[in-house]
Amino acid sequence: MDRENEQEGSNEMSSKRPSFLRGLSGKLLVLTIIFVMIAEVLIFVPSIANFCVTWLQNKLDTAEVASIVFLDSKEVMLSGEAQRQLLDATQSMTVVVREGGMSTLMASNDMEAELSAHINLDDFGPLNAIATAFTFLISDQKQYYRVYATMKSRDAIIELVQEDRHLVSALLIYSKNVLLISFAISLITALLVYMALHWLIVQPIRNISGNMSAFSEDPENSALIFAPSKRLDEIGIAEHRLKDFQVDLQNTLRQKRRLADLGLAVSQVNHDLRNILASALLISDRMSNLSDPTVRELAPRLVKTIDRAVEYTSSVLGYSKAQETPLDRCLLGLYQLSEEVYELLGLDQKGIVIWVNKIPPELEIEADAKQMFRVLMNICRNAVQAMETSNHTNAILQISAERNIGSVSIRISDTGPGIGTDARKKFFQAFQGSTRQGGTGLGMSIAAELMRAHGGSIAIESTDSSGTVILLNLPDDPGNLDIAAE
Repeated sequence: MDRENEQEGSNEMSSKRPSFLRGLSGKLLVLTIIFVMIAEVLIFVPSIANFCVTWLQNKLDTAEVASIVFLDSKEVMLSGEAQRQLLDATQSMTVVVREGGMSTLMASNDMEAELSAHINLDDFGPLNAIATAFTFLISDQKQYYRVYATMKSRDAIIELVQEDRHLVSALLIYSKNVLLISFAISLITALLVYMALHWLIVQPIRNISGNMSAFSEDPENSALIFAPSKRLDEIGIAEHRLKDFQVDLQNTLRQKRRLADLGLAVSQVNHDLRNILASALLISDRMSNLSDPTVRELAPRLVKTIDRAVEYTSSVLGYSKAQETPLDRCLLGLYQLSEEVYELLGLDQKGIVIWVNKIPPELEIEADAKQMFRVLMNICRNAVQAMETSNHTNAILQISAERNIGSVSIRISDTGPGIGTDARKKFFQAFQGSTRQGGTGLGMSIAAELMRAHGGSIAIESTDSSGTVILLNLPDDPGNLDIAAE
């Protein structure tokens, strides 16, 4: 019950679009504004320091221009009106020119003030400028400071004594303007970045996530397969991968459904077939008691064949219950097992295919006799059918084996037409590995599964127009077999 509620909650969450601020678009917009504002703040700090230095230098330049006229006229002192105008123009309390060890008072309002800072613009680095600008900005007390620099027109020093309120007022106005412009730039940049990211990333991701949500509810609906765009970037690659995944998933689901239906039908047919085979077994037992020599010779082979058929039907029912049949390993002669395959295929009766058994008679393997018989039977029958349908005049089926270090290699070769490139890719896949018309494509799939159960492998060693060689590799150590099977 809890799992169902959790699943319903997950489905409801996936189908609901998040709010703007919780969604990717809103987060991108907010983050872009924050990051641009951080960048603007990093720009603001040196710019406010530069404005402070520029403002002070402008006042000194104004005072220098007035001083040039006065010094050239050799007047003793500026008139009161001229001093007032100079002090207003430079927003200063005192203007002094120091030249050749002499100081000339250009203008003064005769107010005594305690100086809290001395600013030499000739030796005023970036860090000093930043510290001075923010010291004035955050100070809440009236201060007086002295600022001086070398004159540009002559070898003299010009200095001003100023009250900080004029500089602070200019700094505040500049800061306000910079912040307003920064905010406007941030907003415009954020909107542009948001629109670009929304078009390039957010909307495609919404399309992908929406399609995934709809496809998950009805994965067998071909109309819901994602239609990728023509983009060649990572989003385009993801769209094409999503489409390929959905197509493969639909094919897999269709195949699984057909296999489930087929399994049900096979189980029903298999049940009746076992009863028929049981009756056939009773009849074959009675035939073995007849006096006809031919009947007495063929009856044991018939009984053995029917026994194998009964065992196969039992294994099919076991597979339908999702139960793996345990392997009954034992030492068995591979040569004798191959001869049983030869007899069951009836090659001695047909005479169309020449059988060549090059397995050493003394070679023994550790395996399940019944399952290894099925492996060899399926491979050999597949080879015989390939050669019979191709009408080869020199049809030869050869089986050989050799013991390696820790394994036994078994080779089954034929002189058939070979396996095509497309068929080779799916040769060991159920319902897809058939190379002849009317084939089910199960024989080689069963052989591959049984070899894996033994901890071994199966592969196409070579194939061309002159024939095919199937290579089986079987581990030779029972301990390794148990580990590999697990």
